[in-house]
Amino acid sequence: CCLVPIPIIITYLSLPSNRVIMITPTLAFASSFLVLAGHASCTVAFVSTPSLPSSPPSLLPTSLASAAATGSSTSLSAVREATFGMGCFWEPAESLLKQPGVLATAVGYTGAPPNKPPPTYDSVCFGKDWVEAVRVAYDDELVSYDQVLDYFFRLQKPAYTRQYASIIFVDDAMEEKDAKKWKKESASLEKKQRDDNLSYDVVQIEPSSSFYKAEEYHQRYWEKQRLRFLIGFALIAGESGAYNNFLGGVLGKTEILGLSFDSVCGALFLVGAAWMLLERLVVRDVKELEQGDLMAMAAEKN
Repeated sequence: CCLVPIPIIITYLSLPSNRVIMITPTLAFASSFLVLAGHASCTVAFVSTPSLPSSPPSLLPTSLASAAATGSSTSLSAVREATFGMGCFWEPAESLLKQPGVLATAVGYTGAPPNKPPPTYDSVCFGKDWVEAVRVAYDDELVSYDQVLDYFFRLQKPAYTRQYASIIFVDDAMEEKDAKKWKKESASLEKKQRDDNLSYDVVQIEPSSSFYKAEEYHQRYWEKQRLRFLIGFALIAGESGAYNNFLGGVLGKTEILGLSFDSVCGALFLVGAAWMLLERLVVRDVKELEQGDLMAMAAEKN
């Protein structure tokens, strides 16, 4: 998770840069616009109030949709929340959001002792206390807690470090009892949910602790990054001269202000890649979430 932009930059730096093809003002503007569009989501997140991902209104329980419409903050028994350590949280959070009965997810940090200060991504990556976690809100009229635990086990990608541990964080004695029963029965029945035969023994059960919603650029991460990577690889191709014969060779012949088309593509790529690294230093919008906050904020958006 921590080093995703690095392979792209290394790929770019390994390419030859020996062309002198020039670019028109129109093409320069178009290329700049594409890169800016790819980074707009995180820039907006930095300068605006952070928001949580939400579900389409059609997936919300009727009582929740009604509460959202009236502005009511009434607790709704049909909506529950659960928190899991699932490995690197980017993909599991996205996969969980696609499961039946799941209403919203948020990624964050939890599992540290109570005397620890609020985390940042760096303190999680280079520390030994925090767990990358996914908080999920679900409609227990549509999906049971045991089924949500099945989702958790099937979709997790744990590793053997505290940061990426497989953990069910339980909120009370009843939830702890249910989690232990689910784990014991699943293991005894040898319930096969994964092709890699991951053992249920890796799953830990711990009391819940303070949950901090991660920086906004982590929320629905891959949804944002797919566009960035597409633009990045397109710019790498441009820098390597792949577009020189387009438009009847215009891109390979046009010059302006001594700048070539492949040089502009390379510069735009480096600016975008630099921002992907810089945002980790700039964006600091970690926020503690109480139980119920995730669903309340998702309902508010709908």
